[in-house]
Amino acid sequence: MTSSDTLTTPPSRTLWLVAGIVLLLQGFSIFAPMVVLGGAIQWPDSLDYPPAQMLPLLLEQIDAVRLGYGLYLGYSLLFLVTGALTIRLASRPGPLGTLGLIALGAAAVSTLARAIGIIRWLTGSTALAEAYSVPGLSADARTAIEATQGAINSWGGAIGEALGVAGFAAIWAIAVSLLILRDRQLPAWAGLTGLAAGVLVALPGLELFGIAPPVSIVLSTTGIQLWFMALGLLFLWRGVRRTV
Repeated sequence: MTSSDTLTTPPSRTLWLVAGIVLLLQGFSIFAPMVVLGGAIQWPDSLDYPPAQMLPLLLEQIDAVRLGYGLYLGYSLLFLVTGALTIRLASRPGPLGTLGLIALGAAAVSTLARAIGIIRWLTGSTALAEAYSVPGLSADARTAIEATQGAINSWGGAIGEALGVAGFAAIWAIAVSLLILRDRQLPAWAGLTGLAAGVLVALPGLELFGIAPPVSIVLSTTGIQLWFMALGLLFLWRGVRRTV
């Protein structure tokens, strides 16, 4: 079977089952970094801690920070697989059209932006935390390190949380939901709830424009995670029902 034949045939039982497992993994895996980082550094509240508070805490819990953000990085990279599989199952068999390509591009950019945002905690911030702990450090040096950490945190947060999640993940969710409603390969409820999840996850991005978002990042993230889980169960059910 050629690649063009694969594109024009209905999704196989294996594809439905694999997609179901991946989406459930995507939905539940957010809890691993939340538990590790929440217990170690009070994440996500610690994202807003001043550098003078965050840097010593970061160094004190360095092993947990590396584990938690390592898990978070894996969760974020998995999003590209999740995004591509969902686009495939939401679309009619055949080459992707404009909407599908927009969704795929948004998933790729979101994955990259999230990874960049997370890596700040595994590289630059940990190096600054170590420098901040040097005995006899002058007040001017401490002030400079705190300013650098504040800038890195703001820059990384804007790329990861605002651009990666609130921006491009929201574009992906909305584009996929429109695909579902247009192509009718999945139930309409999957598209309607996806539109709601996409709008919800986009709201924290209002901070980039100086507007206080009406919902917290925890609530907006929870909404899209529940959508992943619902789609995962739907995909598994479709896979179980198919015979080939």
